[in-house]
Amino acid sequence: MIKINAIDKLRDATNNGCRFMSFLYTTKGTGETSKYQINFGIDYHAACAEDKVALESYTPQDELEQTAKEEMLQSLTETLTLGVSSSYTNADVFEPIGKGMKQHKETNELYVWGFVENKQQVAPPTNPKKEVKSRPLTLAKRSIEKACNFKRLKFGQFILNPTNIAGIATCGDHIEIQ
Repeated sequence: MIKINAIDKLRDATNNGCRFMSFLYTTKGTGETSKYQINFGIDYHAACAEDKVALESYTPQDELEQTAKEEMLQSLTETLTLGVSSSYTNADVFEPIGKGMKQHKETNELYVWGFVENKQQVAPPTNPKKEVKSRPLTLAKRSIEKACNFKRLKFGQFILNPTNIAGIATCGDHIEIQ
């Protein structure tokens, strides 16, 4: 059970803006353990606005990339004007509980998220990564995202429980998760 005071400390950490946070994290899927440093409490919409500017200046290489660019611009515009894109599949899954924190409505799991500044693998994956077969349009979108160096793709979310995160250091303070 995560103590409420840990959540309150995380809320307090962002009262005066963003903060760096570091922790060891073990992923649910592959079982990889890495040390992360994230910028916690950073504005995701500002990253989307920068990505939109970069995308608008991108010149598509072919018709498929033109379609991909148009769909991506529509999604970014929706995110910036409505707060979330209509193509976002988790729109009603999470409840925000603080800057950089949200709670899964069904499982009650708590998540922290932020801009990943650094990741250092500590232990290799214990489970094989699942193969994903993407459509050509999806591959074109990924290619454009990489070419534009999208900032929003550098955001990560992490389940806040002792199985995944045992403790967090933020602003020089250590926050223990029990």
